[in-house]
Amino acid sequence: MRSLLVLATVVILSGTALADHHKKKAVTLFNGKDLSGWVVMYEGDWKIEDGVLVGRKGVKWTTNPKKSGSWLRTEKEYSNFVFEFEYSINQKGNSGVFLRSGLKENPAFTGHEMQILDDHGRAKPEVWSTGALYDVVAAKKNMSKLAGEWNKVKIETAGPQIKIWFNGEQIVDYKSDRNTKGYLGLQNHDEHAVVKYRNLRVTEK
Repeated sequence: MRSLLVLATVVILSGTALADHHKKKAVTLFNGKDLSGWVVMYEGDWKIEDGVLVGRKGVKWTTNPKKSGSWLRTEKEYSNFVFEFEYSINQKGNSGVFLRSGLKENPAFTGHEMQILDDHGRAKPEVWSTGALYDVVAAKKNMSKLAGEWNKVKIETAGPQIKIWFNGEQIVDYKSDRNTKGYLGLQNHDEHAVVKYRNLRVTEK
């Protein structure tokens, strides 16, 4: 009996070790030094300052689904993943994070854009306010911090399902009818906006 228990324990531990071995690890998307792994789309100014990725002087953004403005995208396409990052936005700033977007037309509409605004304290979230999948579904709650403060975001995709956690609280759970594979991207919105990103990493599933 004892030998059977020992054998069972060995099998369980071996299975756990094998599962851990095959579990995919998070990959850092930004090295804090340069734009390796990223591609600048349609101008805009991206700089690295004290290990932080900073976007300024964005151009040409409209709400036209056929036209794109300035953004920064990954070299690689992603499908099912967990994307984690931190950002801060200046006063009255505007930005966004693109999910599974295409290269043609407006990435906010080929894939999705998680909206970023300076809108701390907004009582009623809208489809264009922070945390929303832009023009599609509003966040359940406005979790954005004051301008200049760092926010933590986790985005998980599995097939058509998109879930978003914002500063530790889930705010979106949505079944999409758009691309299930595409590029991750960071929006550089306009001349006024200054957006900062750090600790960007992705775990593919």
